[in-house]
Amino acid sequence: RGLLIQPDRAFSQREIARGTLMTEGFVSRIVSRLEADRYLVREPDGKLRPRDPKILLDAWGDEYRFDRHTVIEGLVAARTGEALTRSVSDALVAAAQEHAATGLSAAWQMTAFATFRTATFYLGVVPSAKLLEKLSFREGASGANLWLVVPNDAGVFQEAEVRKGVRCVHPVQAYLDLKSHPERSAEAAARLRSECLNWKANG
Repeated sequence: RGLLIQPDRAFSQREIARGTLMTEGFVSRIVSRLEADRYLVREPDGKLRPRDPKILLDAWGDEYRFDRHTVIEGLVAARTGEALTRSVSDALVAAAQEHAATGLSAAWQMTAFATFRTATFYLGVVPSAKLLEKLSFREGASGANLWLVVPNDAGVFQEAEVRKGVRCVHPVQAYLDLKSHPERSAEAAARLRSECLNWKANG
C-alpha cells in the first residue's frame, strides 16, 4: 500500500517501516519476497520502488480479501447512496469517530461515476450501541445498505483524505475494496483505476 500510494518515490526499508508502523524485520521479509518476484526495483543507494505499479496492484488484488475485515451490515433509511454516505460521514465526524469511506462511496467522491445504494465505511473501533442508535442502524436487516467495517489492518487509513466533504481512503484501497462490493462495483473500479491510478512503469 505504501509503495503504491507514492509509486514514483523510492523508499528505504526503514522509511517503509516507519510509514506503515510495521517492524523492520517484517518489512524486510515482505521486500525480499517482492524483490524475488521482480515487483520492486532497488536503486543504487538501496532504496526501493515498484518496477511497474500496475502489475504490483494486480498482484495484490489477486491476494486481497475484504472478508478478512469485520463487516457489520445493516439498514439505514436514505433516499440515495450519496445522501447516505454524507449523513453517515457527518454523524461519524460529530462523534469524533475515526473513519474513512471506501468502496462505492469513495469511488463516487473520487469520480462521480455510477449511482449506488450501498455505502461502506471503515471505523477505527467497533461501533458503540450509542453510535448505531444515532445512525438509526438496524443490524442484519434485509436489504442492508450500510456496511460498517472494522479493519484487520489499520493501514487502510493511510493517506485518507477529505473529498467533497467526506473522508475517504486512498484510491488504492478503494480500488481493492471494490473487488468485493455489489452493484456496479466492477465498472466503478475500472473508472477509478483509469482516472486515479493510471501509473507508468519505472523500468
